[in-house]
Parts: sequence; structure tokens; C-alpha cells
Amino acid sequence: MKALLFEYRFVVAVIAAVFLFALLEWQQFKVILYQLMLKAKSMAKDLVLNSGEAQEEWVLEKAYLYLPIRIRILIPKEVMRKIIKYLYHVAKDYLDDGKVNSSV
Repeated sequence: MKALLFEYRFVVAVIAAVFLFALLEWQQFKVILYQLMLKAKSMAKDLVLNSGEAQEEWVLEKAYLYLPIRIRILIPKEVMRKIIKYLYHVAKDYLDDGKVNSSV
């Protein structure tokens, strides 16, 4: 009985550690995406990137370089494009009034 209880605690601890690691990596990846978005906007002001689609494609290509290969296999570019659009709208909403409340 004690061995079974010990194994159960070990499994829960491993799952919690994996979840925490994934959460921290997601936060770091969001920071990288926001930095890439700001860089794309800066390049648009310098007339290097002409349209919003060009900016989005540039961010997508650069973001894919930051992902490990094992994650690139699991996340297709269309899903990454949706993540980038979502984070872009969250950033615009936050810059609107300092809150994320869908007021854009």
C-alpha cells in the first residue's frame, strides 16, 4: 500500500513539474512574440515591411525559428498564425486602456 501511495505522489509531482515548465516556457515565448511584433512595427515605419500581412509573415517566420524542432512538428504554421493574431489583439486591447477587456 505504501509503495502505491509513493508512486501516486511521484506521478502527481512529475505532472505538476511538467505543467509548471510548460507554463513558464509559454510565458517566455509570449515575450519573444511581443518583441518580434514590436520589431515588425518598427520595420514597417522604416518602410522595410509594407503591409500588415508582410509584418505577420515576418513575425511567423522568426517565431518559428525560436521554437524547438519537436514543437514545430506539433504546431503547424496556421495554428501559429492564429496564436500570433490572438496575441496581437490582446496587445492592442491592453494598449487601448491598460486593461484586457475586449474594448478595442
